[in-house]
Amino acid sequence: MENLNFKEKLNFNEFPPISLEEWEGVIESDLKGKDYKDALQWESGEGFNILPFYRKEHLKDLEQSPFPVRNSASWDIIEPITGTDPKKANELALHALRNGSTGLYFLLKADSISSKQDLELLLEDIQIEFITLKFGAGLSTPGIVKWLQSICENRGILNKDLNVYFSFDPFSSAIRSGKLLDSDSLQQMVSRFGDLFSFMVSDSSVYANSGATIIQQIAFTLASGNEFLGMNEKNAQKLYFNFASGPNYFPEIAKIRAFQLMWTQVLKEYGIQESSNPVHSETSFWNKSKTDAHNNMLRATTEAMSSALAGCDVMTVHPYNAHFEDPSGFSSRIARNVQLILQEEAYLDKVADPGAGSYYIEVLTNKISEESWALFQKIEGKGGFYECLKEGFIQDEIMKSQKEKISAYKDKEKVLVGVNKYQPDEIQKSQSNIQNFADFEFADTSFSDIKKVEPLNIEAELQKGNA
Repeated sequence: MENLNFKEKLNFNEFPPISLEEWEGVIESDLKGKDYKDALQWESGEGFNILPFYRKEHLKDLEQSPFPVRNSASWDIIEPITGTDPKKANELALHALRNGSTGLYFLLKADSISSKQDLELLLEDIQIEFITLKFGAGLSTPGIVKWLQSICENRGILNKDLNVYFSFDPFSSAIRSGKLLDSDSLQQMVSRFGDLFSFMVSDSSVYANSGATIIQQIAFTLASGNEFLGMNEKNAQKLYFNFASGPNYFPEIAKIRAFQLMWTQVLKEYGIQESSNPVHSETSFWNKSKTDAHNNMLRATTEAMSSALAGCDVMTVHPYNAHFEDPSGFSSRIARNVQLILQEEAYLDKVADPGAGSYYIEVLTNKISEESWALFQKIEGKGGFYECLKEGFIQDEIMKSQKEKISAYKDKEKVLVGVNKYQPDEIQKSQSNIQNFADFEFADTSFSDIKKVEPLNIEAELQKGNA
């Protein structure tokens, strides 16, 4: 320590620059002559392959120079509230708000709110002007929109002071139900919602929880959003996006970044230079276990980190047991605290787009963008998302990916601890407890029958093979 002079200018000449060719030469030597691009390439199973490392030299091939895709790092913590009783749901909601949530996500069944009085009971003592409020698909009806507006008027709350989202997505609902609104009914339904709140959602979580790849999730979401804009460009002001974050940590960060870049490009094609279309990200259901359920906490944590680092506006972490039983106070608290720790202790809400400039994440973002844009163009070439749903193209693509995903886990090419490796002694039969909140039924509307896709429960699928 005596010989150190901290006033001297640091000199890094002892660390000479190493070229990409020199790095690759060392790797080839270590691999005894094998090409690392073949031997170490990661086949992600998400529609693209990844090399083990990237350097500054790789950035010169990107479509655009690396730059932050988001200027803010903060996000709202919205807690899922389930059940059928408005009074009980209100109690759970107030408890969530008192313990760190900054918003609520009401996932109640459609028939649980049948009057304005039911909605008033659900929102009793909740200061909705200070939180983010989201209604699941079962509660996203023109009637509830009208009742909410009346409640706001009675409370003296202006629409500009609210951050309210409904979940009207006839396309993702059709994938689950096999019932697609005809074009006239779809236009009429959109007009019935009015201009009061953000009510349209392009819900990518339905594709993700069916087994779709990252490339498919983005392309389908772009095409779905473009379908709304094709009805009326003003729909851009009513639209938001919902994603489900999966287990592939870095690709999931790049997924939302890539989507935001491409959606900006779609808006430019309509001459829309600025439009605020929030991104809501939630943890996935398809990869969660009942047999070794506590591992779900770890999975949800990495998924939440990907969403935060990618730059979501709103996040939901589902309780670790939500897919097979009603969440307990403990499981809800743990899910809430995952986000609180990421904000209050890990400070992930303090730096906007930390992936910007990272060689690895920037290349991933570019690669995902290129592949997703190609699939998006293919969908548009077939007549758009609506027509592709009617013809079954979207469903066939999802089912193909779902089968490949099931096969990869059955063959243990991919591992889920406690599910297909290191299983506990007692195996519990897995079955889903998640309500199909994507379904909706409206009077005076006409539907077409189309192919439907069931949600993926990877643990249940693997148990079928062991039966």
